[in-house]
Amino acid sequence: MSYLRSLFFNFLAVFFVDRVSPGVQIAYFEQVPDIGADILFSALVGFFNASILPVLMILELKPNDLKLAILTFIVSYTAFIVISFAPFGIQVTSPLGVFIGGTIVWAAAFLTNHLELRHYSRMNKD
Repeated sequence: MSYLRSLFFNFLAVFFVDRVSPGVQIAYFEQVPDIGADILFSALVGFFNASILPVLMILELKPNDLKLAILTFIVSYTAFIVISFAPFGIQVTSPLGVFIGGTIVWAAAFLTNHLELRHYSRMNKD
C-alpha cells in the first residue's frame, strides 16, 4: 500500500464513521449537513493515522506492530474524545460514539499501517 492509498483509506474510514456511527452527530446549518467540517475532520485524522509509519521511519525508530497499534489507538481515540468536548461541526454525543468511532478508525489505521510495514519489509529484504 502506498502512502496515498493509506491516506485515502483512512480518510474514508473516518468519513464513514462520522456519517453512520451511533453517537456521532454532524451539525446542521439550516437543515443542510455541514459537510466542510466533516471533510476537514476526516482529512486531519486520516492524515495523522497515515503518517505514523513514515514518521517512525524518519525518526529511525524500528517500527513494529505493537508500536503501530499503540500510536494508531492514541490518535484515533484522542480525535473522538476531542470532538466530544470541543465540537466543530461534528460532535460525539455519547460514550458509545467514542467507542465505536474510535474502534473502527483504529482498526482501519492499524490495518493500513501494518500493510505499509509489510510492504516496506519486503522491499528491504530484496
